[in-house]
Amino acid sequence: MSRRVANIVGVVLLVTIAVIGGFAYWMSADDTPHRPAFTLADLEGQPHSIADYDGQVVVLNFWASWCKPCREEVPMLIDAQREYGEQGFQILGIAVDTPDAAREFAKAYDINYPVLADATEGARIQDRYTAQDAPAGVLPFTAIVDRDGRVVERIAGALDHARLSDIVQPLLEKRASATKD
Repeated sequence: MSRRVANIVGVVLLVTIAVIGGFAYWMSADDTPHRPAFTLADLEGQPHSIADYDGQVVVLNFWASWCKPCREEVPMLIDAQREYGEQGFQILGIAVDTPDAAREFAKAYDINYPVLADATEGARIQDRYTAQDAPAGVLPFTAIVDRDGRVVERIAGALDHARLSDIVQPLLEKRASATKD
């Protein structure tokens, strides 16, 4: 009888440890969403997958050539790409516009980062990166993805250099985790 009680106590103890361990793991889990996957062609027709940039800090900037705040924001993004590019930083401009309009815009501004363009698919991708409680379709719209592929920031409206630097610099200092989701 005492052996049976000892077995029951042992099983109860193991179950208790498993439940507490599972709860602790659940409480410590990172709930930052992983970036949605997509592939979109650049202005030369070459496909770019967001997965191509894993391990880098990625700024997805959604814009259109007719958007005045977008036009005002682009020179700052060009400077940021130049400033942080060698540190594992990559801006992807996603034009919610026609490829021809995006090409003309990119040439006029001498954009130094990949520009991906497709009015319909660009808007769909933007919707997947927009938070549930945020307004849809706002341009410019920026999503920032850390080295581990987590969406760490979403900004509806124009972004300035100080705010971008405040977000990006700590992310650039961190290395990617060894494990992936």
